[in-house]
Amino acid sequence: MRFAIKKLFILALGALLAATTLANGLREGVASGRAEPNSIELYQALLDLQNPWTVMCVAAHPDDEDGATLTILRRKQGVHTVTVFSTYGEGGQNAVGPELYEELGAIRARETREAATIQGSEPYFLGLRDFGFSKSAEEAFRIWGHDEALRRLVLKIRELRPDVIITNHDTVSGHGHHQATGRLVLEAFDAAADASRFPEQLRNGVGTWQVQRLFVRFQFQAEGSGKSAEDEAARCGKVVSIDPNERDPIRNKTYAEQALEALQRHATQGPWPKTLPTGGRPTILYRLVRSAKDAPLLPPNSQTVLDGFQRPPSSADRLIPLDSRALLENFALKSRVEILEALLTAHKSGFTIIGMVGAGEVNRLARMTERMDEALVKASGLEAKLFARNDVLIPGTATPVTLRISNNGVRNVKIVSLKLRGLLRPAKLRFPQTLTAGSTISIEMLSATPRTAGLTVPAAEHLYDGRLLGEKLSATVNVEIDGAAFPISETMQLGVAPAVEIAQFVPSPLVLTPGVLKQPPALMYRLINHSPGTFEGHIVGASSRFNKVEFVEWFTLKPGEVRDKPISLGYLSRATSNSPMVSTPVSDSLTLNLFGSLKGKQLLTNRTLQIIPADAQTAPDLLVGYIRSFDETLRDSLRALGVQAKELTVDDVRTSDLSAFQTIIIDNRGYQAHPELIAANSRLLDFVRDGGTLIVFYHRTNEWNPDPKVSRPQLAPYPIMIGGSRVTDENAPIEFIDRGHPLLNSPNKITQNDFASWIQERGLYYPETWDSHYSAPFATSDAGEKPLRGGLLAADYGRGHYIYTSMVWYRQLRAGNPGAYRMLANMISYGRNQMMNSER
Repeated sequence: MRFAIKKLFILALGALLAATTLANGLREGVASGRAEPNSIELYQALLDLQNPWTVMCVAAHPDDEDGATLTILRRKQGVHTVTVFSTYGEGGQNAVGPELYEELGAIRARETREAATIQGSEPYFLGLRDFGFSKSAEEAFRIWGHDEALRRLVLKIRELRPDVIITNHDTVSGHGHHQATGRLVLEAFDAAADASRFPEQLRNGVGTWQVQRLFVRFQFQAEGSGKSAEDEAARCGKVVSIDPNERDPIRNKTYAEQALEALQRHATQGPWPKTLPTGGRPTILYRLVRSAKDAPLLPPNSQTVLDGFQRPPSSADRLIPLDSRALLENFALKSRVEILEALLTAHKSGFTIIGMVGAGEVNRLARMTERMDEALVKASGLEAKLFARNDVLIPGTATPVTLRISNNGVRNVKIVSLKLRGLLRPAKLRFPQTLTAGSTISIEMLSATPRTAGLTVPAAEHLYDGRLLGEKLSATVNVEIDGAAFPISETMQLGVAPAVEIAQFVPSPLVLTPGVLKQPPALMYRLINHSPGTFEGHIVGASSRFNKVEFVEWFTLKPGEVRDKPISLGYLSRATSNSPMVSTPVSDSLTLNLFGSLKGKQLLTNRTLQIIPADAQTAPDLLVGYIRSFDETLRDSLRALGVQAKELTVDDVRTSDLSAFQTIIIDNRGYQAHPELIAANSRLLDFVRDGGTLIVFYHRTNEWNPDPKVSRPQLAPYPIMIGGSRVTDENAPIEFIDRGHPLLNSPNKITQNDFASWIQERGLYYPETWDSHYSAPFATSDAGEKPLRGGLLAADYGRGHYIYTSMVWYRQLRAGNPGAYRMLANMISYGRNQMMNSER
């Protein structure tokens, strides 16, 4: 085995990169302007040839990965780096847009791929469900299934074969998903090497695999057993200290700066800092928690998780038909042609392993062979690109795809053959053919999609079935230069969509309250023409409750056209109990069936809108202003209640007459979404003092609490200090402390039933302390924890009323929970009903 690894290194150009010499040469070349445009890519390709090891980072959610260490490993040392995520992060909050749940997961998968490109790593997902914040590993395992979660991680280890695993997660700290992931990593370290564990995986080239080392990162504020473990590792010398502030000589950025750029790609989890603090990032510390029986010892004062792994001796350089040190002397001053000639010489002299190779090293050999091919591609100036004529594949049609092969180098290249996946090769195409220096050829092909092909659009509906990225199309061009043969590969992935997609309903679900009889809500659906030509078809809308066709609508769409179409809600008179005058609607659904011609019966796609009744009454003649954060939940919810509502901008708050409104709502994290609102906050407090009602949905600590460093005063009329407490059990019991409070009684009587069927959680970032002016009508808590009373706070201020609430109403309103609509009706009516009662 050791001989095979040694031979692999020798034949993979051994010491081709003398890192210090190369860095100095590149720095001089960049400074002088003589470095070629592709020097960064070529530099990385040569660097990658020096390191056959794989390091895997395991993380619970996107943005939990250690981007700085991953960046250093790949960009400085050429290590093959992969990251495995337990979930897609779909249970989190969205800091930049309206998408939640599976839609958010699809976005975060894309953000993770973008971040990984900067880090130089490869992302993989276990696809375990992110059900929101959890306080224990036990809860995570109840949802995930312990054995299923372990099975998925073991399979990834066996497939990717890491030499070292690193993780930010221990088994006792923070988020329950983090704790559970930390436990899974420890178990998988041993299970992946045990043939008796998940033996069904051991086929099709997948075998057992023994990871050599497992490291857990030091926690920022470790306590209890976590702190003891860190202290013990320090005493035993089992600590790796990594400096992320070293400058990357070719990219002219520190590794910490590159890691921050990657972190910023996780936009839905921001906002992130724009720059690093003065002095850079602190040193990263890892403790060694597991080692394989024959693993190399970790040397004292290690600065990389691979320290102590054996590299080939320098004497092996003489076996390479290439003077690598001479080649790399002043690397940036050398032409790409010189590098190419040296690589071709090495390749033609036997860059192929002949003889026995240990079974565990086959993957390593394949990867290093691919890295040699990549170095040849970068040095030769060859490039292959795929371009599709359409942005999706459509069942029953053929999509034109172009393969463009460019020779940006100075050597003629022989194209030997072409291997395709998901693409049809033109019958007239013949090989071999010559691609001269400076020329480009384009090959026109088709991707024929069967009529029975499964749809993958919208991506959110395929988060867990392995079809998130759509269908893979690939082309491998086998080329030859002076007898050295190597491939150029290009891959693209396209979603599979119907010719015309019913993209969405707005709103969805449709919540019907008694107020809709006075002011019917606007309802629309969106059509997207994915086909390359004009499309003619028709929509049939059918009600499930009444089992009848409600409408038929014919349409024509131009190529690529996106059209929003309104739906008449006239039939809703039948969706109330017995008569249009009865105030309580009943459950229903509306299904749109899209047919592929004006009169034909070919059903292309359909989409169903859920219609939910909510018996929520509001005070009469309300005009509500709202300042939204990132989605339209408030707009749709207020429309569902039948009240007049207007979205307000910060300029409106600053300059308009707010006295026309009875109530104003600041959406969750509204002060973070609109930082300029802080300076205009006094206008909102004046609105309250003069008789209005102001409702503020939850904020995070660093978005709310007074902070002179960012010029943020106390935002509430009386002090409220936010903490980090949560109630994560969506079924946590509600204790009514003040049953007579107006918020629980008018105009809707709030009971336990109004807190039934909640989703994901009860509340976030509960107040730690608040002024005695506030009343707190109810409390709730997770099992075994003290009750939290600050979920709903109300105070009189001047002639008006102020409400701060940490309950996650927006998730419940978005899901159409009837109780949430009844509570929202009470909040926007607060004060108005008291005024009416006093007038009576």
